[in-house]
Amino acid sequence: MSFLDQGLKLDRGFFGAAIAGLIAGAAYWLSSAPFWPSLVIFTNLYVLALYDWHYFRLPNVFTAMFALLGLLYLLATPDINMAHHIIGGFIGLVFFPLLNLAYRGLRGRDGIGMGDAKFLAGIGLWLGWQSLPYVLLVASLAGLLFAGICWARNIKITNKTKLPFGTFLGFSAWLIWLFPYQG
Repeated sequence: MSFLDQGLKLDRGFFGAAIAGLIAGAAYWLSSAPFWPSLVIFTNLYVLALYDWHYFRLPNVFTAMFALLGLLYLLATPDINMAHHIIGGFIGLVFFPLLNLAYRGLRGRDGIGMGDAKFLAGIGLWLGWQSLPYVLLVASLAGLLFAGICWARNIKITNKTKLPFGTFLGFSAWLIWLFPYQG
């Protein structure tokens, strides 16, 4: 039985979407991010995160659309350093397969889905390569927090339990989009 079957289901109805929208809107209000690109990226991150939460996969059509919209954003933003974002897309695409290769060598099985790699590639296109370490850090911390909540609620997570890491990637990408590291 997965943790989703044990009572941590995300509300699929209007209430859950409204709460997420309110939180995202409040976060946007505190940031200086541009409105229309923020609306596009939030909508895509939300759909991908929610889909991964429910089905433990990130469909190619959704991740491809997210990446395509990231490319369109780059083309429509004249003062952006396009090379940083293209490199971010490439790093995002190869990071998880390389990590999975190492994990497979250690554990003898896959440890991460390739939908996460395609999702991270899209995030890299939107945010640039410099943001990817922060996205991964925040996503990992959110995943650990989630595991801690499961532990506190006596929901067993083992080394075989699937976790929807794309959900945590979407959450962290939204935060980094709104509040980028300025160096």
